[in-house]
Amino acid sequence: FDMIGPNAPQEVKDAWMEAAKEVNANGMGITKNGMLSHISQMMVQRLNKQMKGESNVDNIDILGNTTESAIQATKQALYNLDHPLEYVPKSIGVQRACMKEREFYVAFLERLEKL
Repeated sequence: FDMIGPNAPQEVKDAWMEAAKEVNANGMGITKNGMLSHISQMMVQRLNKQMKGESNVDNIDILGNTTESAIQATKQALYNLDHPLEYVPKSIGVQRACMKEREFYVAFLERLEKL
């Protein structure tokens, strides 16, 4: 979680963990054994910030420090997942991982909007 939301409020962190437990996915494309299943949209946002020089390597904050900023980041991730800039063929495994990622973002967003 420190990779994308080190300054997020505790309720945002709790919502993330609850959504991850419910969906059995973490929204970052990292499997239980620590391997990367695919590049998630949160990871894309993280890399974009890094490339634009908006944050340093040690502190790349995607979710921000408010519930509203976490909602915006999650909505952006969902939009990007649903509207890719270009079509890139994906293996069945990556397609499944992307579906799980989307399921996670929806569950996370539902929790955030109740805060």
